[in-house]
Amino acid sequence: MDSITQGLLGAAVTQALLGHRLGRRAWLYGAVGGMAADLDIFIRSSTDPLVGWRYHRHFTHSLAFVPIGGVLSALPWILRKRFAPQRRDIVAGTTAGYATHALLDAFTSYGTMLLWPFSDMRIAWSWVAIVDPIYSGILTAGVILAARRQARRPARIALLLSSLYLLLGFVQRTRALDAVRARALQRGHPIERIDAYPSPPTNIMWRTTYVSDGRVWVDQARVPWWGPAVVTPGASIELLTEAELPAEIREDPEALEGFRLFQWFARGWVAWDPAAPHVVGDLRYGAPGEASVSSMWGVRLEPGHTPVVDAYRADMGRSLGRRWRALWGDDDDQ
Repeated sequence: MDSITQGLLGAAVTQALLGHRLGRRAWLYGAVGGMAADLDIFIRSSTDPLVGWRYHRHFTHSLAFVPIGGVLSALPWILRKRFAPQRRDIVAGTTAGYATHALLDAFTSYGTMLLWPFSDMRIAWSWVAIVDPIYSGILTAGVILAARRQARRPARIALLLSSLYLLLGFVQRTRALDAVRARALQRGHPIERIDAYPSPPTNIMWRTTYVSDGRVWVDQARVPWWGPAVVTPGASIELLTEAELPAEIREDPEALEGFRLFQWFARGWVAWDPAAPHVVGDLRYGAPGEASVSSMWGVRLEPGHTPVVDAYRADMGRSLGRRWRALWGDDDDQ
């Protein structure tokens, strides 16, 4: 999720577990630990535009890295003599915060390498959007009250309520998938693979994808907390696999490696973007408020050009109004 929410969760966990030992600063240690894993965004390369996709939510987000990340997060304090009596508790606090980061990211749809170095699988449960003000608001209230009262109970209540909200995301996702399966049945489509992704800012709007007979069907499901789910039909496009790539890409090692990397990153949900020439898009993410086969981002593959492989990001500026209308079930353009 967004780094601020990651910090809030880390702060709440540290307050709940160690607030009685760390005192008023407990939230700070947990927040630093909770945000530290996202420092991988600074892993960049001037020659390889895909490095960011390769290493974001990579080793810094693995469960195996938690003890190291916790100690590194504590360095600003444990290297100073004045904090010597609390060094163990501070490391425990930052480590507790750090441990929450990758787990929370796994609840989103982006993909997190929890099992590195034992597996390069990108785990994505897709229960909550990358930005969700309800989830963040619950944690904010708990952290502030716990800090003011120097008590662990507000943080524990916030963690309970926020966890129940994540569970609601699971229920909402299940409802979205059921609604789209019913739509596929109406279309006469046997489903080979299906997934659903929450669209910010809540778990009411869901972008869904399923594969049937080599095509990906993209729909949008609005799932109110009370009331039936409504599916807005979208569009379909041929799923792109390595075998269907043009010969000039398959014969160019750099272009082929770029495709393989992006296909792994997008967990196989890739297709040629109809709105951008030479771009392979990530079908999990489209224009907010739309069930479009055009993607928010992708990779441009052009053998014989410089660069052969380049990152692509679509202009999403016009979509904010559509997102708001879709959230309230009032998008007349669809």
